[in-house]
Amino acid sequence: MTPKKITLVAVNVVSLLLPMAAAAQQYDQPSYGRGRYDQSYGGPRGDYYRSWGDGARRFQGYPEFRGIESHIRQEIWQSVRDDMIERDNARDLLNQLQQIRYQEQREFRVHGWRLPDGDRYRLRAQLEQLNHAVDEMRDEQ
Repeated sequence: MTPKKITLVAVNVVSLLLPMAAAAQQYDQPSYGRGRYDQSYGGPRGDYYRSWGDGARRFQGYPEFRGIESHIRQEIWQSVRDDMIERDNARDLLNQLQQIRYQEQREFRVHGWRLPDGDRYRLRAQLEQLNHAVDEMRDEQ
């Protein structure tokens, strides 16, 4: 194996392991306000029965992530209204949020309401990373 191939393999392995390590580390540490988001949906794992409204069977996202997703979305739009973030940047941030939502939907198709802890930590880490990116863009102004 050439040094170039070894480097590529090492980079790929690190890129796969880094989000898992970050997710595990962030989940165990008290976050800036994670409890605030989770409490509105019945605790750290959410109240999964609240999402079934009027017999609708369409997946609306895992309840435990709805609070932080809503917070991110509101922060982005408020930043646009306050001229802290340009519309193009806001569109990019909202697209990133949508990609995370697509990942949630894929996980739901595979696991249903029993989301494995590893996937839960990974999704939470991605949401918190996106929230941090929104905060950094706001602070740049």
